[in-house]
Amino acid sequence: MKYIKKSSIPPELDSYRRTSGANYQDLYDNHNDIWEYTRFSLAEEQGFICCYCGQRITGETGTQIEHIFPKGTAAYEIMQLDYETNLIASCDGGKYKRRINPSIPPSDLHCDTKKSNNPIPVTPLNPLCEEKFLFNIDGDILGVTPDAEATIEILNLKSPILKNIRKAAIDAYSMFPSIDWKAEYERLNIKD
Repeated sequence: MKYIKKSSIPPELDSYRRTSGANYQDLYDNHNDIWEYTRFSLAEEQGFICCYCGQRITGETGTQIEHIFPKGTAAYEIMQLDYETNLIASCDGGKYKRRINPSIPPSDLHCDTKKSNNPIPVTPLNPLCEEKFLFNIDGDILGVTPDAEATIEILNLKSPILKNIRKAAIDAYSMFPSIDWKAEYERLNIKD
C-alpha cells in the first residue's frame, strides 16, 4: 500500500455533488461522463497504480472507484461522494477474470472485490501507511501492527496471485547487478 496524497476534487464532480439528491448510484447511472472523468482523475493522482495492491491500473476498464468508507453502509452514506477523504482508485481485484473463468477460486480475489462493504483499519490516505507493511523476497506481505494484519486479511493481500506478482517484481531487480540491493530492499520495505 502506497500513501496517496489527494488532489483537488474535479470541478465536474464538485458541481454534481452539490445538486439535490446527489448520490453515487445516480452518478454512475445517469452522469456517466462525470463518473468516468472522476475514475480517471483518481487513477491519475495515484500514478495509475491500485490504491491497495500497487498493480498497474489504467483509469479505464478494470479500474474501480473505491470507497474507503463503504458506500453500502448507512453510517457512511453522507461520505459516498467525498473525493478528499473517501474516493480512491482500485484494481478490480480479479472480478473480471473470474467472471470469464468461474474456475478461478475466491481465494484469488483481492482489493476492492474482497473488501466489499468492510471498513479497513489502515488506508492509503494515512501518510504513515507504508511503514505498516513489510515484504519478503518471496513476495509475501507482512503487517507490522495488528491493524495492518487486519487490513491485509480484509483485502486478501496475501492472495497467491498478488504474491506471485510481487515475487516477479522483486526478481526483476536481480537483472540489474549494479544496484545496491541492501539499500533498495530497505527502501521498498523488503526483508530477505
